[in-house]
Amino acid sequence: MLRATGPETSEEDVPLCVFGLQVLPCEHRSGCVAATLNPNIREIKRLGAHNEEVRVKLASETFYTAYKNYLERYVCEGGTEAVLLEAYRALADSLGENQVQAANILDVHTRAFREVMGVRRDSDSIQWIYIERATEFLAQMLVVVDAFFLQLKDRLEHDGLTGLYSRFALYPVLGSLLKEARRKGKPLVVAMLDLDDFKAINDQFGHQAGDEVLRAAAGIIKKGVRTTDKVIRYGGEEFVIIFPDTDMNNAYTALERIRSQIEAHRFLPDANVRLTVSIGAIEFSGKGAPSANDLIARADEAMYRAKREGKNRVVCEKSKY
Repeated sequence: MLRATGPETSEEDVPLCVFGLQVLPCEHRSGCVAATLNPNIREIKRLGAHNEEVRVKLASETFYTAYKNYLERYVCEGGTEAVLLEAYRALADSLGENQVQAANILDVHTRAFREVMGVRRDSDSIQWIYIERATEFLAQMLVVVDAFFLQLKDRLEHDGLTGLYSRFALYPVLGSLLKEARRKGKPLVVAMLDLDDFKAINDQFGHQAGDEVLRAAAGIIKKGVRTTDKVIRYGGEEFVIIFPDTDMNNAYTALERIRSQIEAHRFLPDANVRLTVSIGAIEFSGKGAPSANDLIARADEAMYRAKREGKNRVVCEKSKY
């Protein structure tokens, strides 16, 4: 974007040049985006889940109108960072709530850009080709950026040593499963596992041997649960298991199996190292509104109770939810 300015010219008097198009500066009304958004958002909430098709359509139009207004402001105000930051805050939630918007972002951008610039494909073919090329370039850059962030997300969400989910992924995963449990009214169990006296292994055999033990323990835990259950390396020698659609009785059966298999396993065969695990578990009934932090904290308390009672056991706390 180019702007011709000089000591005797004001921003209001000078046209902008965008991809070969001359566009007169626009007037900006404070709060115009918010004014457009709020009525539609209220209407979407009113309709709720009773008419999903109408709700999605309203959400799409709300997102498009906001996107167009921010794009217009960004073009007319000279590409200021403040507009980008404001747009990011306002539009990010819409992208998160409705993945359709993310999938159609290029169509949204093209339609909005054409309206903002006042370009008609039938009569402005020369200018339009610049927009098409710019959009194509944007598409290619988005593919590259998307691939990069997918790889980065995968590295962040998975533990490099064990291949399990990492602590970074715990709260998004648990939050999503909690939301689903509330929607279905189904139970969910969160368990915290801690390998007993693991520090002694590191002290006696070294950290490389300790890593080998962690990988083997992670493998036992992973094999002891269903494919729908989520296993997370919480940190150090601590692990979290999330059992969706599971009550405490069924979760206890799986946890006791894991405990006994870890106890029976020969870690570091040459040294004949034995290991035990203390486990604490808490059940969410599917009703109420506990946070992910609440469940993790209560599972952690139950695990420490197992430690105090002699280690190598499973302690299940009664749910208050």
